[in-house]
Amino acid sequence: MDTVDRPFHRRHLLRGLGGIATLTAIAPAVLGSSSARATTSTVLAAGFPEVVGMSAERVEDVFARVQRRVSDGLFPGATALIARRGVIVGHRAFGNKVVGSTEPVTLDTMFDVLSLTKVLATAPAVLVLNQQGKLLLSDKAAAYLPSFAANGKSDVTVLDMLRYSAGLPVDNQLLDEPDVETVWRAMAETPLEYAPGSSVLYSDLTYRLLGRLVEVVAGADLSTFARAHIWGPLGMHDTMFNPPAELAPRVAATGHSSRRGRLVRGEVQDEQDFALGGITGCDGVFSTAMDVAIFCQMILGLGSYGAVRVLTPHSVDRMTRNQTPQVTAAATDTSPLNNLLLAPKGLGWELWTPRFSSGGARLSPGSFGKAGGTGTFLWIDPARELFGVLLTNHGLPEPFDEIGWNRMLDSIGVVEFFDGVIGAVAEEH
Repeated sequence: MDTVDRPFHRRHLLRGLGGIATLTAIAPAVLGSSSARATTSTVLAAGFPEVVGMSAERVEDVFARVQRRVSDGLFPGATALIARRGVIVGHRAFGNKVVGSTEPVTLDTMFDVLSLTKVLATAPAVLVLNQQGKLLLSDKAAAYLPSFAANGKSDVTVLDMLRYSAGLPVDNQLLDEPDVETVWRAMAETPLEYAPGSSVLYSDLTYRLLGRLVEVVAGADLSTFARAHIWGPLGMHDTMFNPPAELAPRVAATGHSSRRGRLVRGEVQDEQDFALGGITGCDGVFSTAMDVAIFCQMILGLGSYGAVRVLTPHSVDRMTRNQTPQVTAAATDTSPLNNLLLAPKGLGWELWTPRFSSGGARLSPGSFGKAGGTGTFLWIDPARELFGVLLTNHGLPEPFDEIGWNRMLDSIGVVEFFDGVIGAVAEEH
């Protein structure tokens, strides 16, 4: 398959890929299921790598490679965490919170995780509402967002939105409209780009509207609902939208915004989400490596963390299993960007594929993860009961095109990181 070879904005990067975006599958990709995992309610605790069959020397090598990239000036700072079987075998901080500064990143530094929002907040919020009996995944989205029915979208389901198969474009940018409700209505009325359910197209617009749907059903904004039903019960107290001013010293800055005329620190870097108030279903969450790790362990625990359950095993299985049999990895895993945009998906999650996954080449089939455009990543390997978290303040690539995306992945060394995490499993050598 041809990859994209011309610049495009993050909000329009698939406008010229209609043929690619409507690829259909000959047979579904089989990427495993969480149903085979052992149920656990383990609470994370620090321990020696050897206790869980990992090599301390190789774990340190993974961190040394992150440090080298920071020292070489490829990005200002990062935190990284590796855990297996409930044991944190390494948690490190690197570099500075602001490029050119001497404010060191610490283990509790908060990062703008951008699209990790989709799996840390939006998708699990929908599943919690489903568990509460307040919506079905088969419900029509227009039942909750009436203006969404415009332009042939009356049959799009909540499931279609969760699995990036709603028929909507990657995004539409509406930055010059001062009235927020007008923007929301225009987004809801966006015409289809392909038949719902026929393909996969990663879409910030879809998840932004999905967050709006959550708010309608829940009767509370996404931040309030996620804090009450997901982050709070799990003890993820450093996870939030719109960090208050007093937390600014703990937040890593991303990049300079020419539109805002300042360095972006403690504000979501994405301009559309910032214009909408910073609380949306696609971007806006700030978090720490430790909080993200708690969430990952909850997923490995089939919805439980310690004595707390936020999702049922069935919900976790639905969330992390391949929900897009209409496309295959063979047809869509053709470049790093096409992997993100077009390859098989779970509910919110990216699924590991063997060629161009940001999780590298060594994860087990059935692994899943998420990339954030500011340079934040998590991948979970359920077969190995292993996950890694890498949060950086690289910031959105400029320009956000295929070359920029590849350059960011290479600068951060995300594939090297996750390949190294798997390579540190000593019992496989």
